[in-house]
Amino acid sequence: MGVAEDLAALEGRLRAVEDERAIRRLILAYGPAADAGLVDLAASAWQEDGVYDWDANGAPYDGRAAVEAMLRTEGHQGLIHAGVAHVASPPLIDIDGDTATAVTYSLIMRRDDTNGRFYLWRVSVAHWDLTRGDDGWGVRRRTNRLLDGTGAGRELLAGVVPQFFGAVAR
Repeated sequence: MGVAEDLAALEGRLRAVEDERAIRRLILAYGPAADAGLVDLAASAWQEDGVYDWDANGAPYDGRAAVEAMLRTEGHQGLIHAGVAHVASPPLIDIDGDTATAVTYSLIMRRDDTNGRFYLWRVSVAHWDLTRGDDGWGVRRRTNRLLDGTGAGRELLAGVVPQFFGAVAR
């Protein structure tokens, strides 16, 4: 390989690392922004027409404005004022040009008013579809499914996780 080819390969590898870092930061910043009540910042993770499919039995939030409105609801505001933490696991990320897929566990911890302790309230799987736009990476669709007796969370994992094994160096 010549110098030009080596440089092009290095630039490609660096871009992949920078993309993965940007996606990781975007995903991991959502929970703290939502818990801090920084509604505009939290909602800005979504593309204008992005979707947040948060519950198998609920209607998805269609568009960034709908995600923002959800974060302003009395339900969400009540949670953050009582004490709540939305925590995402480190994401598995697969990037293909200007699109990417990621999967995380999503944990929600709540404060118990009776004793002041925190407890794990919800555990779900989050599947993130992302696209690169003019302003960087954004969420095209986030699908959450509880890891409960319905099997929806397990099915979501089973449908997404195999793609990551092809990207693992052995």
